[in-house]
Amino acid sequence: MKKIIHVHSDRKFISDSEKFNGEFFINELLILETKNSFNEAYHNKALFFEPNPVNLNNILAIVNSADILVLYNLDFFKSQIVNCVDKKVKIIWRFFGTELYSRKLHLYLSTKSKSYFIPRLFKDQVKRILPFLFQNEISFYRAIKRSDAFVSVFKDEYKYLIKHWNHLPIFIRLSQDGLRLYSKEINFELEYPKSNTVVIGNSRSQYNNHLDILESIATCDLDQNISIKLLFNYGPNNKYTQKVREKADCIANVTLIDSFITSNEFIDFYGPVAAFVNNSFRQMALGNIFMALHRGVKVYLNKKNPTYPWLKNEGLYIYEIKDLKNDLETGHIHLTKSEIEHNLKCLKKLKEDYTKTDFQLQVLELLNN
Repeated sequence: MKKIIHVHSDRKFISDSEKFNGEFFINELLILETKNSFNEAYHNKALFFEPNPVNLNNILAIVNSADILVLYNLDFFKSQIVNCVDKKVKIIWRFFGTELYSRKLHLYLSTKSKSYFIPRLFKDQVKRILPFLFQNEISFYRAIKRSDAFVSVFKDEYKYLIKHWNHLPIFIRLSQDGLRLYSKEINFELEYPKSNTVVIGNSRSQYNNHLDILESIATCDLDQNISIKLLFNYGPNNKYTQKVREKADCIANVTLIDSFITSNEFIDFYGPVAAFVNNSFRQMALGNIFMALHRGVKVYLNKKNPTYPWLKNEGLYIYEIKDLKNDLETGHIHLTKSEIEHNLKCLKKLKEDYTKTDFQLQVLELLNN
């Protein structure tokens, strides 16, 4: 059996390591934070280190014993690990999105959103023109060149990304089976027909381009029976989020959800929901999208988002953001029972077509190259 060490810094994605569980690998966890009450479940299952230069040599002594090192989100400190690790260790970069998308922010913000990030956009432009002036950029791109594989959910996104970053390592598709969060599918006796609830976005992130959706809602003849919930429970607070709050406060039907939703609550959250709206131009909120689809929710995505053509090509009923205003005015915010059943069949096929074993065999093949 081959030894894999998984390096995490976000508790929400530690369960991704379970996709490597099986007969092929011995898996060990290394978490880049101090032990606390929030990560208590892993106190006896993982090694913990603060992500600072003082700990780098101790971390390297551990990860150099691995056959494969899997890094979840290639941030600056993880890039330093990659650049120092023994050459015999294969490197897998579990792509999160922010690593690349944040480096070309101008491509993924609407015109309304951009107006709140002008200094950031200017700095990003300088980084693109003069990357050698920024140590973080040098370290990051060195780490990409050192990486042996790029793991993400669907190849359409990889094909899109490689047009903008042509030095990415080979692609390995992440399996969609074994997702415990999605095991509870719609109970038609209890959850159908749906309520008139529409959920917008997944966080405070500017990538949601909330303002465009809120303006569309504000200008439509909205049925007072429709309730709109804006998921705003994590992410940075800044001038952009302040403007979103102000805009939402002016619309009677809109309620902001500030409190964080636990994993158990998340499973049931979309049960009564009619529609989920994400106006991102980039891949994000896949957890929300898949949970919504598993619970019979009508999903609206921006056509610029690579997730939109991927899911459409897989046969699912997915709708465009441009249709939302008309659907809100006409009340067409629900999927029919037959449409829900069709989406559930497509999701089942999506998981069966590429299993956890298929994924692990691709990882094993990496060791032979």
